Amino acid sequence: MFELSRDQFYKAAPLLDYGHPHPEVQSILENNNPGWVFVDQPDAPRTAFVWSKGMQGHYLIGDETNEACLSGLDAFVTTTIAPRMKDRGMNYFEISGHHDNWNLHSLFASRELQQPWDQIVYETACFEAHTMDTPDNLRVVNLRSQEWKLNEYDNKNFVYDHIHQFWETEEAFDEKGYGYAAIENSEVIGVCYSSFVTKQRHAVGVETLPRRSTEGWEPLWQVE
Repeated sequence: MFELSRDQFYKAAPLLDYGHPHPEVQSILENNNPGWVFVDQPDAPRTAFVWSKGMQGHYLIGDETNEACLSGLDAFVTTTIAPRMKDRGMNYFEISGHHDNWNLHSLFASRELQQPWDQIVYETACFEAHTMDTPDNLRVVNLRSQEWKLNEYDNKNFVYDHIHQFWETEEAFDEKGYGYAAIENSEVIGVCYSSFVTKQRHAVGVETLPRRSTEGWEPLWQVE
């Protein structure tokens, strides 16, 4: 496998055709979000192996019948990928196929694969925006605004921890992403932000913090 430099990631972009619309992969190939890209051949690749920093996982894209490449994939994971994961404090390997023809159990027959969850993606059609009544002490602040950058809100690092997980730098997020923090009095209680960005899509992350009560911490949102 050959590792592409960031200015070569575009070479793997045609392999995204006819697969699931994974913005976390496309955003890397468009040089918006950070990751690694390995291919079977440096020019006109048939198969690519992509790692997403934000998802902390890998994706196989392209030709699932490329036996010359895929026969050595398990060994490649052991010799190249596993040490990189360990350097990042990770002792697991997560991988998905870009389309339904990928047989991961066959490719990694020597490993015990687990499938703890399925991803569900919802697409919105035309919808009407609604305004909610909010208490006077609750407001939203644009993460690009000077108000956000200059004020020392409590839990501010909570927002930046999420931005740093998905973006190379805060400046890259300001240039290509967007988001809002929910502020109660002077405390950050939640954030909604662009986690992955492509030419056509934004993947959105929504995170909330628990609320401190006189008896300790309690969930911010409760469903009864």
